[in-house]
Amino acid sequence: MKIYYKIDDFLDARSKLNSKKIILVPTMGSIHEGHISLINKAKLYADIVIVTIFINPIQFNSSIDYDSYPRSIEEDKKTLEKNGVDILFCPSTPEIYPEKFQTSVNVRLFSEVLEGKFRKGHMEGVATIVTKLFNLVRPDFAIFGEKDFQQLLLIKSFVQDLNIPVKIISGETIRDNEGLALSSRNEKLTNNEKTQAIQIIKSLNLGVEKIRSGEKESDKIIKKIRDYLEDFNLIQIEYISIRDVNNFEKVHQIDRDVIVLIAAFVGKTRLIDNLIYRKKNG
Repeated sequence: MKIYYKIDDFLDARSKLNSKKIILVPTMGSIHEGHISLINKAKLYADIVIVTIFINPIQFNSSIDYDSYPRSIEEDKKTLEKNGVDILFCPSTPEIYPEKFQTSVNVRLFSEVLEGKFRKGHMEGVATIVTKLFNLVRPDFAIFGEKDFQQLLLIKSFVQDLNIPVKIISGETIRDNEGLALSSRNEKLTNNEKTQAIQIIKSLNLGVEKIRSGEKESDKIIKKIRDYLEDFNLIQIEYISIRDVNNFEKVHQIDRDVIVLIAAFVGKTRLIDNLIYRKKNG
């Protein structure tokens, strides 16, 4: 595995790969099994797998959250090499955002609701860094996890709007043995908090079961999830929403494929999760 820290060095290496199919796996490090599943899927699409590690300051709405984000670069390097990554690109913040950096990418539909509403500037920060990485890496494909579903649709949206020639692949959410969606933030959870965090996916499953049993009103599904989670004192819900799985519009009557999304604090750690209901499968 080749490792590059400077943009110029990376671009020099990239210029020698023009005959190869390239797939990009953008990450913020703290590599876990969710990332590994994306890397394994990535290998099916391209000759060269490029992973980036960059903890993007402009997608955090608090400097405390940014400073406390888990960092394990040496461990990450070993894990990525062991899992067959070809190139690792880890630029510094001043490389990515030089002193007079002025530009941002704003996708209105996704920047003003849910993650965009509760984390001001977050979706704009994601759109900006991913656009920049696409320009630097020029991949044929890029892969993102469905756990960050709003982010996935945001990226698909601006790729289409801006005619960026990258095909976006999605990877399913990877969970631990108890159902908790894997996230770099999970390592912040105490044992008690983790026990309660597991209830988040249980609540989503209850909601989807209610849809399967014939309930069509989104408000009643959301109430079912809220009522279940009220019994867990460490969980504070930020939002629960039911959206169209394709266009992300809010759904009031469930008559199509939908995604049930949740964000909640477990103690001081903010977690997100979601579950897709597909009508054709009942």
